[in-house]
Amino acid sequence: CVSIRRRTARPFILDENIDSLEALLRAHADGAMDCINLKISKVGGLTKARQIRDLCVSLGYPMTIEDSWGGDVVTAAIAHLAHSTPEAFRFSSTDFNSYVTVSTAQGAPHRRDGTMRASTEPGLGIRPRMDVLGEPLFTIGC
Repeated sequence: CVSIRRRTARPFILDENIDSLEALLRAHADGAMDCINLKISKVGGLTKARQIRDLCVSLGYPMTIEDSWGGDVVTAAIAHLAHSTPEAFRFSSTDFNSYVTVSTAQGAPHRRDGTMRASTEPGLGIRPRMDVLGEPLFTIGC
């Protein structure tokens, strides 16, 4: 990527390469990108995605905030991370639930007129549709 980046004046977005804070710091040190594609599950979940997002903001990199794939639950997580990101650093985000035919949660964000909004309800603001998801494979309790 660095070799190509040095041969073009076009904006360069790193996608699958950014899977950790270390990868972002290396790409930054190498001058390898203008923007990144931040995939929540690829980096290890919302907490790690938030750390990478915060570092991108500090370093001045805009982001596409998304995931590898998903439906209502993933789209809710994307919407919340995107909405908590300063607007100048939100290049785009993806509403994966618009690509699937089965809804797995009530209250999930949906794209309207090119935008989507995160719920103001607690947590991700969704209620899983257990009739669609089925019985849990296991539960963890206190």
